[in-house]
Amino acid sequence: MGRLLFFAASGAVLLAMALAPWAIPLREFDGTGYLLSPLGTINPKGLSLPEGLSFPWLGPLFGAWVALIVAAIAVFLTPNPQARARLLYVLGGLGIALFAVGALLFYQAVGSANEAALAAGARRPPLRRFALSLGMYAGLFYALALLLLARMQLPGGLAFLVRLRGVVVPLVSLLLAVVVGAVVVAILRPGLGTQGVEGLGLREFIASKLDLVTYTFQILFSPLLSLPGLFNSLAFATPLIFTGLAVAFGFRAGMFNIGAPGQLTIGALFAMLAGVYLPLPGFLLLPSAILAAALGGAIWGGIVGWLKARFGANEVINTIMMNYIAASVLLFMLAANEYRFFGQTVRLPFKAEGFEGRSEEMQEGARIPLMIDLLAPGGTFSWALPVAVGAGLLTYYGLRRLDLGRRLLLATAATLLGFGLGGLLPGFPVTISSALASQLLNGSFLIAVAALLFYNFYLFRTAGGYELRATGLAPKAAEYAGVSLRRKMVVAMLISGALAGLAATHYVLGAGMDGTYRLKTAIPSSVGFDGIAVALMGQNTPIGIFLSATLFGILLAGGVSLNAQLGISNQIIQVLQALIILFIAVGGLLPRYFTDPLRAAQVETEAKAEQEAQPAQRATL
Repeated sequence: MGRLLFFAASGAVLLAMALAPWAIPLREFDGTGYLLSPLGTINPKGLSLPEGLSFPWLGPLFGAWVALIVAAIAVFLTPNPQARARLLYVLGGLGIALFAVGALLFYQAVGSANEAALAAGARRPPLRRFALSLGMYAGLFYALALLLLARMQLPGGLAFLVRLRGVVVPLVSLLLAVVVGAVVVAILRPGLGTQGVEGLGLREFIASKLDLVTYTFQILFSPLLSLPGLFNSLAFATPLIFTGLAVAFGFRAGMFNIGAPGQLTIGALFAMLAGVYLPLPGFLLLPSAILAAALGGAIWGGIVGWLKARFGANEVINTIMMNYIAASVLLFMLAANEYRFFGQTVRLPFKAEGFEGRSEEMQEGARIPLMIDLLAPGGTFSWALPVAVGAGLLTYYGLRRLDLGRRLLLATAATLLGFGLGGLLPGFPVTISSALASQLLNGSFLIAVAALLFYNFYLFRTAGGYELRATGLAPKAAEYAGVSLRRKMVVAMLISGALAGLAATHYVLGAGMDGTYRLKTAIPSSVGFDGIAVALMGQNTPIGIFLSATLFGILLAGGVSLNAQLGISNQIIQVLQALIILFIAVGGLLPRYFTDPLRAAQVETEAKAEQEAQPAQRATL
């Protein structure tokens, strides 16, 4: 079965490399492109390349890939697993080298054509939008798969993969979601540059569809390739980190907190009340406003935890109802200044002048600065943040002999001291583009990172966190061991709600919604529901939540460009999120030992026994 699957996959890769474009040297804004393929170029709109530009290496490179894939199929028939692993390692390395050679030749050819045009007097490079395409990427993915297969041939290969199931399941789920999303895009949209073109052959039709799919996902992931795009992605990811942590914390305690939207909303109200009305100096006002956001979310989540502990009320139903109540409270406070109750006029001071439902602006001391202002205030790079991070990490890892509590205390002190000292060091001027200066990534991202550290520390380094995880895994056993289940329910929902409430700091105190330091009725509280997807994909681990939130942030940022360039609705992001949740729920369609801890332990035990038996077998031989 394994061999048949490998042969089928190899054939599919070979077919994709034959039919898909390998590179696009010229791309129009609407996606129309000049498609390079080893079987002949595809140019439905008749685009013209600079004179003398050619790619004679495409055919030989395709022949080399065909030889490599045939060799891999032959190697897979080798009976000796050790020899098979060595040969697959060699072929995988050769595949990566072939991809690198193809990429180098392509970019060199495009660069030479642009340089020649500029030298001839052209005002701008003729080739501005160019990229590798699916044909080349298929070879790269095949080479990486060969390296993974080589490791699987060695003793303990399956156990090695099972140990990484926390990464494997989300990655496979993401891959399946991308494949299904690609099929949806290919069905709903015509191939790029094929509208109105008559006499399109089957090869051209397939190539244009594959180009559409490839370009769609290249745009979705394009924020990774520029600093403004990365800042924009992290701005989208910041509230997702908070809500993902909130949902994951509930999961760890055996509770399903689906009330992050309401907790975020109440946290935003508390942050607004503190940021607008508290008469405190700046150095106290901002911390107070941040704590107020956490307090608002904690109260809203704690109510549900108390109802669960006191009456056994289902937290899913209660959190959903509390979401509606929170949304109504927000509208009540910001939709109007006057209400009539029993013939009496009640005046509220919270809504600012105008038709829009919004609060007054935050006081100057309650505003979280943008990240670009923290890193380069006034266009001069500041050493404050880098020195603070470096001092904190060096202190934490350099004092391993001390107990954890002292290390954390000293690392925090070193971070604060480093921030102060770093700000005194002379910086250097940097050029900040208008695109980068307009990004809304603010200091709440640093609060999100601190929340990740707290999540990891509390759950995995404290007795209270151990008890909470025990409550989620085996409540009866935890209760028998002396853990108060009711108390843990309330504590779990308090902390979970506080984490969700902190997401409001990005929107209200950090102006992360539209650049204004106000609370608005249009606050995107739906990111609370997106936190469920983040927690599931991140497998409830701190690093997993950070990576999954960043991934969704990249997709959200790329979705804006996708809509602008190709007219594809950015709701495709919601489709991908839903598919990711679906595939994670079914374990990425992987065998049970990737999702069942007992079966995973059995696989590792068998692998250990196999490795221990090998020396004895060699001695016998």
